[in-house]
Amino acid sequence: MIFWLTLSFFFSQILAGIAIVSDIFSFQFKERKKIIIFFIISASCIALHYLLLDRVLAASLLWVWIIRFFISYHSTWKYWKYIFIGIFTLSSLIFYKDIYDGVVYIAMVLITIWVFQKEDKTLRLFLMCGTSFVILYNFLIFSPVWVLLESIFLSSNLIGYYRHYLKK
Repeated sequence: MIFWLTLSFFFSQILAGIAIVSDIFSFQFKERKKIIIFFIISASCIALHYLLLDRVLAASLLWVWIIRFFISYHSTWKYWKYIFIGIFTLSSLIFYKDIYDGVVYIAMVLITIWVFQKEDKTLRLFLMCGTSFVILYNFLIFSPVWVLLESIFLSSNLIGYYRHYLKK
C-alpha cells in the first residue's frame, strides 16, 4: 500500500512538472490556438495529477476547464463564455463555503472571459488579471507551492506580453 502511495505521488509530481513546463511555453507563442493547445496539455496533466493524489473534485473541475479549452479552440462565440460563467456561478452558489471562494470565483470568471477572446493581446490581459486572483486565492488558503507555480505562470505571461507587445 505504501509503495502504491509513493509511486502515485511520484508520478503526480512528474505530471505537475510537465504542466508547469507546458504553462511556461504557452505564452511564448503569439497564436491563440497554440496557446490553448499548451493549456489543454497542462490542464490534462494537472487533472491526472489530482486523480493520482485522490483529489477527485479538483480533477473534475479541471475536466470542465479542458472541455472549455476544446470549445474555445474551435470557437470564440461570445455566448460560450456566458454558459461557462453560468456553470461556475451555479457551482459557486451551491458549494460556497467562505469569502475565499469569492476570490476563486472571480479568477474563474476572468479566466473564462480570456479563453474566448479573439485577440491575443486581450487574452493575455484577462489571463494576467485572472492569474493574479488565483495567486491571491492560493495565498489566502496557504498553498505556497501553488502561489509559486502560478507566479511562474504569470511571469511567463508577462515575458510573452513584453516580447510581443511592448518590446520595440
